[in-house]
Amino acid sequence: MIVSITKIELNSYLKLVPFFKLNGQIIAELQQANCKKNKVAGSWNGRVWYTMTLWENENDINAFYRNGTHLAAMKQSGKFSSKIESRRIQNEDLIPWKEAKKLFGNN
Repeated sequence: MIVSITKIELNSYLKLVPFFKLNGQIIAELQQANCKKNKVAGSWNGRVWYTMTLWENENDINAFYRNGTHLAAMKQSGKFSSKIESRRIQNEDLIPWKEAKKLFGNN
């Protein structure tokens, strides 16, 4: 199984509403995709957000990421953030947020 974790730092608080709208659409599509599990977490200041998804294989991840709302979101990402990072790890289940954030150098 593959865990995909993304960290998004919004450019400003003005981007929260459009970000939530797009993220809601992506989550709805995840539930129709081959994604096994997903979760989202925000930081205390509301500008840094993390997503975590669990997939059986790279083909399933790539099929989702390169299509639909997620593809549209990637094309618009520069409007929301200049700092987007992703990590992929092998694991049988989603990991705790504390562990996930350490992958980005956050303690």
